[in-house]
Amino acid sequence: MGEHAVIRENYEIRADARRVLAGKWGAAVLMVLVFSLISGIAGSGSGFRESAEEFDFPRVLTILAVLASLFALAYGILVSNVISYGFTIAFLRPGRENRIVFEDLFLGFKSYGRVVAMMLLKSIFIFLWSLLLLIPGIVKTYAYGMAEYILYDNPGMEPNQAITKSKEMMYGHKGRLFILDLSLIGWWLLSILTCGIGFLWLGAYYKTIHAIFYMDLTGTARPERSEADEYILEAAQKEIERLNKEGL
Repeated sequence: MGEHAVIRENYEIRADARRVLAGKWGAAVLMVLVFSLISGIAGSGSGFRESAEEFDFPRVLTILAVLASLFALAYGILVSNVISYGFTIAFLRPGRENRIVFEDLFLGFKSYGRVVAMMLLKSIFIFLWSLLLLIPGIVKTYAYGMAEYILYDNPGMEPNQAITKSKEMMYGHKGRLFILDLSLIGWWLLSILTCGIGFLWLGAYYKTIHAIFYMDLTGTARPERSEADEYILEAAQKEIERLNKEGL
């Protein structure tokens, strides 16, 4: 994959991401909001621990705390991670097909076993590297950052192979992606100043940038099109859908 890499400047990737999201910001922000609400359920288990403190029963408190922690862990591995995978893949479609599809958020459930295994392995590897020091954990986070895209584009690939392929693909490019992420510091500050509301836009922008970075690495970046080209393609797609509905 890496032999077809197209190395572009960070400002070009950011500009391409904004171009891809043009006219689709509303749907993209809504996607981030829905993902945030679904993922947030995993953290709700901690509420049991807080409410249990009102009781003067140490054993009950301990049991509730353990159950809440186990629920949060299971939900994170079996549900939240799968939806996180779909959330990542969902932002490939705007770059490849110029549209956002909400069903992509649950795409991981179509390859449930492979997705759960890959996301779990990736988390374990990053955690183990983080035990050494913070820096190795960050490095491996970027090394394995393309695993979701690779697993999606290669249906027959095993989870561990996708992680290995990501490590190979990101060789020599981890620093580039890190600097690209750092260039969004202004967006982070603005999101904080808006009491977190700006993170809805930042989330969509961030995911689109990473998807475009992956497409650059694999040489599958969508060629730039004019507004007239987009209009013609959209009209043609609608006509094809109409003909299919009529059974022609």
